[in-house]
Amino acid sequence: MEKKTGLQRLLEIAGTKKTKLMVSSVLSVMSAAMALAPFIVIFYIAEALLIGGGIDQEYIWQLGLAALVCVFIRFVLMYFSIVLSHIAAFEILYELRKKLAEHLSTLPMGFFTRQGSGSIKKIINDDIEAIEIFIGHQIPDTITAIALPAFTLLFLSAKDWRLALISLVPLICGFFAQRVALSDDKDLTPKYHKAMEEMNNRVIEYVKGMPVVKVFSRTLDSFSLFKASVNNYKDFCIKWSKRSMPAYAIYLFSINAILFFVLPAGTWFYLQNSLSVPVFILFLLLGIGYSAPLVRISEYGFMLAEIREGVRRMDAILSQKPVPESPDVLTPIGHRIEFRDVCFNYEEKQVLHDISFTAAEGTTTALVGPSGAGKTTIAQLIPRFWDVAKGEILIGGRDIRQLGSENLMKHVSFVFQDIFLFHDTLLENIRMGQEGSSREEVIQAARASQAHEFIAALPQGYDTVFGAAGTHFSVGEQQRISIARAFLKNAPILILDEATSYADIDNELKIQAGLSQLMKGKTVIVIAHRLSTIKNADQILVIDEGRIMEKGNHRELLSNKGLYRRLWENHTGAQNWKLASIEGHES
Repeated sequence: MEKKTGLQRLLEIAGTKKTKLMVSSVLSVMSAAMALAPFIVIFYIAEALLIGGGIDQEYIWQLGLAALVCVFIRFVLMYFSIVLSHIAAFEILYELRKKLAEHLSTLPMGFFTRQGSGSIKKIINDDIEAIEIFIGHQIPDTITAIALPAFTLLFLSAKDWRLALISLVPLICGFFAQRVALSDDKDLTPKYHKAMEEMNNRVIEYVKGMPVVKVFSRTLDSFSLFKASVNNYKDFCIKWSKRSMPAYAIYLFSINAILFFVLPAGTWFYLQNSLSVPVFILFLLLGIGYSAPLVRISEYGFMLAEIREGVRRMDAILSQKPVPESPDVLTPIGHRIEFRDVCFNYEEKQVLHDISFTAAEGTTTALVGPSGAGKTTIAQLIPRFWDVAKGEILIGGRDIRQLGSENLMKHVSFVFQDIFLFHDTLLENIRMGQEGSSREEVIQAARASQAHEFIAALPQGYDTVFGAAGTHFSVGEQQRISIARAFLKNAPILILDEATSYADIDNELKIQAGLSQLMKGKTVIVIAHRLSTIKNADQILVIDEGRIMEKGNHRELLSNKGLYRRLWENHTGAQNWKLASIEGHES
């Protein structure tokens, strides 16, 4: 079945709350009908005064009262129509964001390396939010904008079909002008979204790089990519506006030019004694004003193209295939890790070549090597952040692709190099390691990770909200919170990716103490640049250019006089380094 796109797709999304929107639409149409009442009353009052030959005050008061009642009913109907359409819109937005977030969690990490965080943020926040305009405003307003002119034209045609037809001429001209103004939208709207996404990505990079800006006193101009993306967005918007403005100006003039057609024609008919004054007044009131809702439709027409493109991008994410799951979920027998001839590609580039090794259960395997050698990629393949291109990875003798993602994650904990804490209490941030854990269990995990002391010293303790104004945590403190999550989860396999890379000496000692407790009895894969931290590892794999160059323990690798020995000599040399001026002062 072919997937729906464009307006059909938007209506399909809106159709999930069909009942609320149908009731909202009916109320909107009824409200539009009530909006005509005051003008009709004016017509009948004018007719009574100018043609009736006398003034029936009771009749006039009845008409006035009827108009007031209709105005009141109109706004009551409009209120409930808007309330229902917005309830439907916000329910749909919630469901779409939830669906998108759940789907994103099933996608391989490769998707996120291709798709910038600014782009994803724009889709979840801005593009989905724009759907609210379509559902909450455009659907009821469009129905009103169609119903009100339709009712008006029917009533006017009953009074004088000639002027009714004449009042349609500018609307027809405006329709064709709008088609011209929107003719480029199909091609230009995707480019507009791309320019905005690029600017969002660069904004995020710029904000993250603010410490560098301040330290080196750099200006915005020095961030050439950011500046170029802003200028590109500006130039594109100006170019698009210039292209569509002439036709759009003609459209606006036509919509608001009904008076230029009705007034001379009506005057001519009146002079020919074929048009009464009350009917002429009626056309001057209704025939000019009924086009006003169509101006709002024109505004929506331009926005609709953007909304459709946003939905297309949302659907593009939803169409991404999640990590494939095995129909039969197996359970690992033990927690030995095996890589068998594993190859892996980033896009078209092969970054791992025939990786084979075994990490025995309860042992520590360290991955070392130059930056970009493939260490982190090897570690991230274990929890299936990506799937291998060739070969297989086994845990407890089972291919990890047969364990099921949810089951696999129960067996693996991952302490990342880059820590991410949510804008929530520290208690809930740690509790992410094991949902449903008690407060006491969270505190025990924090004690084990050496985090309890600094958390308890905070005015609100574990109820302190990370990211709230006035709360500041060092990278080392954040890392210990991350380790507390792993303690709470207590998975039998632990992966440590440069867990102490950003810590100062004091924090590093505390983190190392926490990690030592965490690693006991687990199968551990650890990545470290500081080789002194992995001297006692049961097995060290030296990785370079996506290949295992050496394998053994610390003493064996030093005796080989290969890459590991060179890395070790560089490491120890760096530790013994000191400023020449200090050395001279000491001497």
